[in-house]
Amino acid sequence: MAGTKHPSVVRTGAAVAEITIPVNLPPALDVTDARGGATGEAAPTALSEAEVLALLNNSTIVAEPGLEPPGVAEAVQGAAVSTWVQNVQVNALWSINQNRNAWAAFAGKGWQKFANNSDSAIMAFTTLASHAKVAQGPTSYREESDNMIHELYVW
Repeated sequence: MAGTKHPSVVRTGAAVAEITIPVNLPPALDVTDARGGATGEAAPTALSEAEVLALLNNSTIVAEPGLEPPGVAEAVQGAAVSTWVQNVQVNALWSINQNRNAWAAFAGKGWQKFANNSDSAIMAFTTLASHAKVAQGPTSYREESDNMIHELYVW
């Protein structure tokens, strides 16, 4: 059948071409936290700059943001601390079939997890971040002491 698709075979007219290499592989999974303990939740693997360059086939590196994040005031004991990161670009998005587990990679900052307090928050963050990745415009976000993004602005 012309135009019929199967996960491992593509048919176009009389010719059949077998796909042997998956096109979109997810990043390797890292299910340990910073202290080496198991978290039970998947996370994207951090890559070194050399590994990123190898993946991009020696493409040029995007310049790091010119602005430094604003200083963080000393925290009052027990109070939450938040930091604004401004004018960065979204380089990649990552998610997996786990409840409320979505991440974005920001230029010069690495992988950041979106706040997982509600399904609608994850959907909104993922939608905004995908727009930011496609548009490659300046993006700012607020990170809380739980190391998750709780606010995201895209221009």
